[in-house]
Amino acid sequence: MKAAFTAIFDMDGVLVDNFNWHLKAWEAFCKRHKKHISDEEFRTHVFGGNNPDHLKYIFGQDISPELIEQYSLEKEQLYRDLYAGNIQAVNGLLPLLDELRANHITMAVATSAERRNVDFILEAIGCSGYFSVIADASMISKGKPDPEVFLKAAELSKAELNACIVFEDSLKGIEAALRAQMKVVGVATTHHYAELTEAHHVITDFTEIDYSGLCRLIKHP
Repeated sequence: MKAAFTAIFDMDGVLVDNFNWHLKAWEAFCKRHKKHISDEEFRTHVFGGNNPDHLKYIFGQDISPELIEQYSLEKEQLYRDLYAGNIQAVNGLLPLLDELRANHITMAVATSAERRNVDFILEAIGCSGYFSVIADASMISKGKPDPEVFLKAAELSKAELNACIVFEDSLKGIEAALRAQMKVVGVATTHHYAELTEAHHVITDFTEIDYSGLCRLIKHP
């Protein structure tokens, strides 16, 4: 029997509500390098994209590829050091994953994060066994709002684009999923509920959605 849809989850802000931990890491990184980024700048220009885009925003477009790689590794280590021991899944996530797995739904992670961060998060919240596909930063060259990461996740899942439901918290991510011609559930962690109006459906956490609701969403024109 063909599955009703494929579920594609962004990671940061969706599986875990970690905006403030990334912000703390960027603040520590910027202080170390005598740069400044405000909470609002981070929310608007940084969160939801990828590290090359973030670093070009902070240091300017002429930053070298070598420095991008070096600074990315440095910032992500800061983030993992700060966040370790504080990681919790977004409310209702695990019961939803259990329900989707019971209904034979293919589940994928599509993230601009590096694979080390993906493993770090999935292991901490006990979700490593749920996702048959992971599309991470190493597989893409363009960050959100480009749809590349979602297209890669669909390709690896062997899923039709119009049979994919993406869970996203960022405005860039919602735009990327829409550009990939997928249905989008906005998760109101990083942004307020009212800011996610471009998504097909908005939730505050995963207790507000279930398998039957997702089936209805995928069938809606």
